[in-house]
Amino acid sequence: MYINPNSTIKILQSVPLDNTYEHTIYFANSATQSSYFSGLAKYTFEAQSYQRVKRGYIRIARKADDLYNCNYLMFQNTNFGSKWFYAFIKSVEYINVGVSEIEFEIDVMQTWHFNYNLQQCFVEREHS
Repeated sequence: MYINPNSTIKILQSVPLDNTYEHTIYFANSATQSSYFSGLAKYTFEAQSYQRVKRGYIRIARKADDLYNCNYLMFQNTNFGSKWFYAFIKSVEYINVGVSEIEFEIDVMQTWHFNYNLQQCFVEREHS
């Protein structure tokens, strides 16, 4: 069965998050979340093939030099739902003149942000 390539990939720059999870951003709803991250997009690729979450890499039709200052990505497999997956860019590798491979790690806090409930907590010590 042929599945029409219909995934969207957005490569972002200047996202203030990293994989240490020391800081994250709270969003009230998924529309606000996707709007914020879409506003930081440097490149958007439409009609891409299905992106696998656990594979950990994406090949993009873009020169590696154009991607070195990007630190985050988001993708949506629109043939199979409206969920956005958010990920940290770990590395960018040159494949050929027009293709680069991006190694990524899923940002579990943002990807699954609306699938868990924050419980009440106690802050033991705080500095201003």
